[in-house]
Amino acid sequence: MSRLDRLPPYLFSAIDRAKAAARAEGRPVVDLGVGDPDRPTPPELVEVMAREVADPAGHSYPAQRGDRGLRSTVAQWLERRYGVQADPDSEILVLIGSKEGLGHLPLTCVQEGDNVLVPDTGYPVYGQATLLAGGEPREYSLRVANGFRPDPADWNRLADKRTRLAFANHPHNPTGATADPGLWRELADAAREGDYVLVNDGAYLEVSLDGSRPASLLAAVDHRESRVLELHSLSKLFNMTGWRIAFAVGNADVVGDLARVKESMDSGVFTPIQKVAQHALGQRFEELRAEVMAPYAARRRVIVDALAAGGFEVFAATATFYVWARVPAGETAAAFCARALAEQDLVITPGTGFGPGGEGWFRISLTAADTDIETAAQRLREWR
Repeated sequence: MSRLDRLPPYLFSAIDRAKAAARAEGRPVVDLGVGDPDRPTPPELVEVMAREVADPAGHSYPAQRGDRGLRSTVAQWLERRYGVQADPDSEILVLIGSKEGLGHLPLTCVQEGDNVLVPDTGYPVYGQATLLAGGEPREYSLRVANGFRPDPADWNRLADKRTRLAFANHPHNPTGATADPGLWRELADAAREGDYVLVNDGAYLEVSLDGSRPASLLAAVDHRESRVLELHSLSKLFNMTGWRIAFAVGNADVVGDLARVKESMDSGVFTPIQKVAQHALGQRFEELRAEVMAPYAARRRVIVDALAAGGFEVFAATATFYVWARVPAGETAAAFCARALAEQDLVITPGTGFGPGGEGWFRISLTAADTDIETAAQRLREWR
């Protein structure tokens, strides 16, 4: 079987087809499926882009590792925000979105017959990138009894001498679960003992709904002593999903290996976009972040209250813009979500789209207009 043949179907393609068919029938579909922010990029950042894209100096090939000014700003932002010191030249790498970095990471170290630890439930890219590199994804369970957090004992049981990477993702998509510094240290100890790289996909580190600041892997574990890497994304942070910009920070050897792969695969991020990122992470960061995050806490309350009124169990979370809830007893996640579209014109995501461990759960995205959130809440209150 070829590597491509080993890839599972992409869940959201099937959801998009069902959604399109319903809309073609003229039905009033409310889409709470994909986590793509409904609000535009802050106008201030669009203005920076307009100015930068008009400058011919930014029209040539960008710096391969990322613009030096952006990497310096990232270093300052990390120290200001998380107390993490990182060298802009050797420990920070600009990415064409975090998905690109995640997809390339297995190519840095995975050979045929190697394996990678991936979460079940979790973002499908971790396992898919492993398969494309010729490796074996080994799934570790995220259990509700453990707050959907990794158990280091599971990692020790699954890992062997051919384990090369372990992917974690906290705050977690789809559940919203967070990790604390103690857990990060335990996971880093397991990775060090097993001699593999620990990666945190931190795309939602700044998406906090209660004002708290979720724990960063790099704030808990010294990346100069351990082979750890954390990916940060501007997609969710600044409503920039289409702009494709992120960065990886961590151990210099791991960053260097990823940079070597990228040198053969891409030509970096368009320089004007990097200039926008530099502005966003600079002195105006707090104000811009507050503006983007403002709607989500209220939207979550509306949906959670509606689910409670409908008798649904909801996992308590304070991060990400997702709501994770149990499917009614006796029904599969896929069947329930299909019924939501058929009976209530609601697009929601079955938990099994994130792995077998997601059976019995569904995800609601809060990235829809407030009016759509209210409409969806009303439908959920009146339906089970």
